[in-house]
Amino acid sequence: MKKTEHIMIEYKNNSHDNVVEIAVEGKLTEADFERAISQMTADIEKHGKLRLLEEIRSFEGMDLMALWKDAQFGLKHVNDFSHVAVVADAEWMRTIAAAAGNVLSAEVKAFDRASIDAARNWLITASDEELESGLQYNRIEDTPVVEIVVEGKITAADIDNVIKEVEVDLAKYEKLRVLEDIRDFKGIDPMALWIDLKQISKVQKISHAAIVADAKWVKTVAEAISGLYPFEMKVYERSQITEAREWLATAH
Repeated sequence: MKKTEHIMIEYKNNSHDNVVEIAVEGKLTEADFERAISQMTADIEKHGKLRLLEEIRSFEGMDLMALWKDAQFGLKHVNDFSHVAVVADAEWMRTIAAAAGNVLSAEVKAFDRASIDAARNWLITASDEELESGLQYNRIEDTPVVEIVVEGKITAADIDNVIKEVEVDLAKYEKLRVLEDIRDFKGIDPMALWIDLKQISKVQKISHAAIVADAKWVKTVAEAISGLYPFEMKVYERSQITEAREWLATAH
């Protein structure tokens, strides 16, 4: 006897706020996604940005068309969520959710299923204040040295603003010397990453780069990729920022 299929995505919303909930259970199909996407699209049109709670009760995978629909919707609406709470008992799911917060414009938090009420409370009470710019661009007067301070999450608007500043300086100097002061990196949203990658040709306009960071993984990555770029790169701890500035000012 053929097993009866059940709806594996349960969608809940209400008329008085922008909080929506999705409960996932079992293997997801294209039909499941079509229903959820239709409802969520209507709520996006009504409220603008949504606050999403995704409760993963059990997950047995998804068919290829469901995966494709999920990717399409995610790329189109990546900026239409302000807060996302992922509720799951599987530790690997919570780990992935926390990591996703580094590449999404939304604020993402992970909770176990026993904490679902705390997740709902967070979605209702979390502030809607806009994040401050994750990038600050500083010129060193009458020199080709510029400093870029990284603090927080980098958005597409941040990247656009820095590109405009760089273009102003490239009109004045043949090549730039860049100090990147990474104070606190909380990720980069996908559109910002895409804009950044499109500007890859501008690396030819950099002669020297100093990466200043205390986070070990940032220094490790910078050292690993230093040989891939056509300019000289050095990595410093933040306590060595004066030394980094001196190197950029005097290097030949």
